[in-house]
Amino acid sequence: MVKKIVLVALVLVIALGGWLAYYFSDKEVIKRQLTDLAVELGKEGQESPIQMALKMRKVKNMLGKSCLVTIPERTYHEALEQDLIIHYLIYHRNRYSLLAIAFEDVIVNIPAKGQAEVQNTVRLRRQNTTQTAPIEEIHKVEMSLVKADQKWLFDKVILPKALIE
Repeated sequence: MVKKIVLVALVLVIALGGWLAYYFSDKEVIKRQLTDLAVELGKEGQESPIQMALKMRKVKNMLGKSCLVTIPERTYHEALEQDLIIHYLIYHRNRYSLLAIAFEDVIVNIPAKGQAEVQNTVRLRRQNTTQTAPIEEIHKVEMSLVKADQKWLFDKVILPKALIE
């Protein structure tokens, strides 16, 4: 009887350890961070300045000191500071009454310790005040992240032109 209890306890400990290793793996942490980013960038209706500031503070905490932004169709490559990126995000978010973002088909590669490459599909649903129905778009986005202070921070983003217009 004691052997069975020890065996069951051992199986439970191994299963719990496996689940914790999976849940806290870098790939899963990055996927959850992208989900959080999508929630913070989303918008339904008008927001108070306080709500927007709280959301943008969370987004700012996901950015490195500077982030290289690349838009291949415009041959645009520039390292932007955190504050400037937040200003751009606020500007673009204010143009829409509805903004819903979802990261799909997320592929995370970790080429070296403390570095991650993410390829994903972004499903964007947006509606400005003059449109009667929201427009849904799907685009490919690539990102590079670096790990600093136990947090994954965005270091480089490759965006299609359609996402910034």
